[in-house]
Amino acid sequence: MAREARKISKSGNYYVVLRGEELFITGEDKKQFAKILEKNFATGIVHDYYISKNEIRLVVKEGNKGISMTMKPLTTSYARYFNRVHDREGKLFRGRFLSEPLETEEEIEECIKNLKSKKTVRRTAPRKEPKSAENKTEKKTDSKKEEISKPKIEEAKREVKKNLPTWLL
Repeated sequence: MAREARKISKSGNYYVVLRGEELFITGEDKKQFAKILEKNFATGIVHDYYISKNEIRLVVKEGNKGISMTMKPLTTSYARYFNRVHDREGKLFRGRFLSEPLETEEEIEECIKNLKSKKTVRRTAPRKEPKSAENKTEKKTDSKKEEISKPKIEEAKREVKKNLPTWLL
């Protein structure tokens, strides 16, 4: 199943959450992250941020290339630093970062105010309706169609093999 596409902000402002098992071991790690954050958001704006042991929360305005390409150098630079300094390998962050678009100044201010708590901005747009039972039954019938066509595919493969010379098989 494909993942849901990232919601795009018209204003370019986002609430971003990065998670990992242990993102900061020493105080120097936090200072280094702040330096990397300042350096990599040269084209964007960092409104505010909060750092805890296993989570980073940011309120940012994306750069020229969009939020994903603005976040990429930040996460890779810090992961390289952390892995090098603490002599470890592999992923530092758990999954992809979460982002919530912030459209108005009020949403940005509320998000900054609640940054240290786990509260985020209340969504003003309605959420998508769950899929109805009718859609589920349609999907089941589609999968049956696929099962019926599988033997035909196998038969077609056998026909192709019969027509090929043995030295190609």
